[in-house]
Amino acid sequence: MEPFVRAYIRACEAYGWEGVPEFKTEIVPMVNKAEKRHGQWSQPRLSFSASFMNIPHSLYLYVRQMHANRMGRLGAFLYRDRLDDTATNEEFAIAEAGQTLFQLAKNSVVDGTDYWTNIHALYTPGSDGEALDSDITITVNGGAAGAHVLDRDRGTVEFDTPMSGGEVLAWSGAFSWWVRFDNDRLPATIDNRSGNEYIVNTSVDLITVNPPRLVTSSGS
Repeated sequence: MEPFVRAYIRACEAYGWEGVPEFKTEIVPMVNKAEKRHGQWSQPRLSFSASFMNIPHSLYLYVRQMHANRMGRLGAFLYRDRLDDTATNEEFAIAEAGQTLFQLAKNSVVDGTDYWTNIHALYTPGSDGEALDSDITITVNGGAAGAHVLDRDRGTVEFDTPMSGGEVLAWSGAFSWWVRFDNDRLPATIDNRSGNEYIVNTSVDLITVNPPRLVTSSGS
């Protein structure tokens, strides 16, 4: 089985959809009522709860097909966060001298403090659940970027010419997340009928995973 597939569930979620960003923090209480806090994850993990309500059997089969293909929680696929799937002129790096490779990210600024959430999957869903390359624009100091290559699976950009240092890089475009099912079971109910088709209800829980590793080979 391929560990990652560039595809989406071909069915529309119902209202009641839930998206949850999560960090993991270890807290040790002290005798003076102070506490020591240690962040164990440098990046958030996102989880999603998606219900597919009153969908025809033909659409339910797309949900079931993805669950079977990914063997439940084993394999990864693509998913779009309904509440955060676009970057608009997002600053993602200040270049160091000689640097060519950068990670795309979204910046959260509070009281002058920056936090970058890494973005990896530069795709959007097509009408048949296929992954379409999203239209990504990269700028350097507000102007057009020089020659570069995007890694759409990992959200990196590599420039042909090294940076002088101090350049501000920004990007715009749509993105998705690599996710896996958080359910090995996929319960579904038949609650109605329309014409020759059953009307089905089901739901899935999804959780983000790290992008596929970049495999490089060395000459012998």
